[in-house]
This record gives sequence, structure tokens and C-alpha cells, in this order.
Amino acid sequence: MTNLAEAQMTDSDDMSQSNGRRIMWIILASLGIVMVAGAIAGYMAQHNEQGGGPLGTAGIVTFSVFAALIGALSYAIWTNSRKLRADNEPLTKRERLNRNIMFSCGLGGGVVGVTVALNSALTASPASDPIDLFVSSSIPPMVALLLAFFWGIIMPVIAWVWHKRAIDEQEASAYRDGGYYAAYAYLIGAPTWWLLWRGGLVPEPNGVAIFLLFTTIWSAVWYWKKYR
Repeated sequence: MTNLAEAQMTDSDDMSQSNGRRIMWIILASLGIVMVAGAIAGYMAQHNEQGGGPLGTAGIVTFSVFAALIGALSYAIWTNSRKLRADNEPLTKRERLNRNIMFSCGLGGGVVGVTVALNSALTASPASDPIDLFVSSSIPPMVALLLAFFWGIIMPVIAWVWHKRAIDEQEASAYRDGGYYAAYAYLIGAPTWWLLWRGGLVPEPNGVAIFLLFTTIWSAVWYWKKYR
């Protein structure tokens, strides 16, 4: 009985680590799609800077490569999601809700990123800088309202449900640890950047970059604590 229990625990741990890797690939592939969409925005800005007009052979090849990358990343998300569902048949109701919420948030974040990137590509002007275009270009008011409603209203509700009904103590602890690390990184890093900027040693602090770094550190520590 003891050996059987140990074997079951080992199988469970192996499955958890395998699923952790699959979730990591799903997250990375989702971020890759957003980055490719940003590359499309940058390419369109450069194309318009050179006079615009119909895309030539080089442009068609470039967009074919972008499309192939998005297709490959989407396929990676799909295959890993299928394997994750296949391995997780015996999931409890709470674990299944946790998985579904994570997928939904990843999909929602991907939709937001792609929407902003495609809008940037469509509104690219000859004087646009690709990076500034991606993070600060204007958005149609209705699109801005919908995205803000999703991020400011829907996401907090999802987060509340996730914390109350979908996670266990181990994951809650991992999430809190991620928040601690990210908070200290912000408290130390942001003022350091600001002081160095005032001394003329580094570029002006960028709010979007700080937000992305904060989120990346939080997510990385949470993932490491949960699946180590």
C-alpha cells in the first residue's frame, strides 16, 4: 500500500510538472503572438514612412512569414491545451475552474494585445516610431471603452472568483510570493531608474516598461513557486 501511494504521488508530481511546462509554453506562445502583432505594426509604420502603397514582393513574403509564425504559435497553444485537457481528466471542480480561468485570462490578454497592435498597424503614420506606435498610439473611443471595461471591471471580478473558488493554499502562497518579489523590484528599481534619469545617465522612465517588468517578475516567481 505504501509503495502504491508513493507511486501515485510520484505520478501526480510528474503530471504537475509536465502540465506546468505546457502552461509555460501556452503563455510564451500567447506572448509571441502579441509580439508578432507588434512587429506587424512596426513594419506597417516603416512601409508608410517609405511612401505606402501596395505591398511588393518583399512585403508579401514578410507578411507570409508573420502569418506562418502566428499559425505555428497558435498550433502550439492548441496542441498543448489538448494535452493538458487529456492529462487533467481527473481534475476536481476547483482545479478545473482554475484551469479554465487561466486559459480565459490568457486568451483575453492575447485579444487585447492583438487588438491594440492591429489598431497601431492600421493607424501607422510616416512619422511614427514603431515602439511608441505600439504602446501609445491613439485608439478609437469605443475600442478604448471596451478594452478598459474588460481590464478595469471584468478582470477584477475574474480575479476575485479565482482567489475565492479556484485556487488552493499552495497556489495562493506562490501568488503572494510573486507579488512580494515584484513589489520590492518596483520599490527598488523604479526610484533607481528615476534618480539615474535625473542625473542624465539613462533615458526617461517608461511607465509601460515598468508595468511589463512588474508583471513579468510577479508571473515568473508565481510560476516558479507553483511548479518547482
